[in-house]
Amino acid sequence: MSMLKYTITLCTLGLSFAATATSQAGDVLQVNPGQREALGIVVGKVQPRKLVPRPRLPGRITLPNSRVRLITARSSAVLLSPLVEVGDSVIEGQELARLESPAVVSLQRVYVQALSERDLARATASREKQLAKEGIIAGRRAAESNALLRDARSRLEEQRQALLLSGMTDKEISHLAKTHHLNPAVVLRAARSGVVLEQYARAGERLETGGLLYRIGDLDALTVEIHTPLDIAHSLRKGTRFSLPDEDALGQVISVGGEVHSLDQGVLVRGEIQHGVARLRPGQFVRVQFETARTEGAAFALPSTAVVRADDHTWLFLEAEGGFEPIRVEVLGGSGRESIVIGSLTEASRIALRGTAALKAHWLAQGGPEQ
Repeated sequence: MSMLKYTITLCTLGLSFAATATSQAGDVLQVNPGQREALGIVVGKVQPRKLVPRPRLPGRITLPNSRVRLITARSSAVLLSPLVEVGDSVIEGQELARLESPAVVSLQRVYVQALSERDLARATASREKQLAKEGIIAGRRAAESNALLRDARSRLEEQRQALLLSGMTDKEISHLAKTHHLNPAVVLRAARSGVVLEQYARAGERLETGGLLYRIGDLDALTVEIHTPLDIAHSLRKGTRFSLPDEDALGQVISVGGEVHSLDQGVLVRGEIQHGVARLRPGQFVRVQFETARTEGAAFALPSTAVVRADDHTWLFLEAEGGFEPIRVEVLGGSGRESIVIGSLTEASRIALRGTAALKAHWLAQGGPEQ
């Protein structure tokens, strides 16, 4: 139906409405079947809801601690070449930075020395074992040689672990063991896949042991922190569902804080994002909506097109004999297409779902809400 044709129809039916209303008593807006069809009024039943949406609350997207890795200098060194930047995606084992460390050279020298001592102790133990077997030396002497060999192996393993902690790989240590070539170069690699979130050091910068280079996060798992009013926090439990309507994301509560924040008298609630993670980033501010069980009175879901506003209140048009009765309701929440309301309704209630604009115009022409 074109806008002009709709306007003419509405005006014509408005006269008919007025004529009908003056001949009827009570609060029911008289609408006959022909008028319903002409104005496109569609009637349907309300749907009871056990869970009702609460007011939207501000939240901030965060990364779980288990999904964050800090890349640090394992020993005092100079950063020669940072290989990735903020925003880059990295995979497990990828090179992140090249450093030069005199401290690593010292560790390599001690390792090579321990390697030589191990080889010497092994040769001595093997020779004295054979001599003891032939009865040339006492068995006690061979046992002492074996003890020295075990001690040498322990020192070698200790130095090997020190090299691993400095940033060297097993392959690089094996190469050192074969060549005895000392190399101050150190390559830092990603321990797991993720995205570079922060870079703390630049090329040429001298770093002490533990100095920060990068912060890397796995963005496949995100959480949200919500400062929640006490009256809502009391109704939340681990597993309570929530939505981020503006981001088309869903999640569930994983913890409810036990301490009230002094500034806003709210409780910190943390939730896990389970759907829509790709549309979110750490640090992003969002609006979060919980759904909680209603303890007093029934709530009902219906299309938002069924709700009209008049006199600063919200109303529905309840189907009655011969027409529709305007009833006042309270909107508890909902999405753009659906509203959750409470009011004088039952599961059997039938309301106008479409065509409510024409009904509202007719109602207001007859005086609207009682003053």
